[in-house]
Amino acid sequence: MPAPNGLGRRHEALPHTADVGLRAEAPDLPALFEEAATALAELAADVPPGAPWVERRVERSATDLEALAFAWLDELIGLADAAGAAVAATTVEGIEEHGGPDAPWVLRARVRLVAYGPDGARPRVGVKSPTYHALRVEPHDGGWALTAYLDV
Repeated sequence: MPAPNGLGRRHEALPHTADVGLRAEAPDLPALFEEAATALAELAADVPPGAPWVERRVERSATDLEALAFAWLDELIGLADAAGAAVAATTVEGIEEHGGPDAPWVLRARVRLVAYGPDGARPRVGVKSPTYHALRVEPHDGGWALTAYLDV
């Protein structure tokens, strides 16, 4: 069932035989990547409101938007795994097209992590990594849509 998130943003889980899929929609690219992070976070863990968190800064670059989406999701999964924590929130400060041949797209963001524990986050689905299977970032209904499948 689609989960509304206000201001034209939404996401939903997509069924798949071996992986779990997600689709996010938003009016612009920063909101789209935040919405994809929210979908990933909801799949991976339950985070209680008001739980203590730590913040990490992230900067990723890639040759195209699909590669940037893969790098973003992979970074979130890696940060959470390394910290023994769940992604609680993200703020994408910007996605810029630089036009360089090797990495024309750059994403800058802040990620809040909540540690797993009795008073912290509770794991739901063990997400291992994003995949390139059917990975898409494309214009959609005057905004943007991102489809990704995650190895669980």
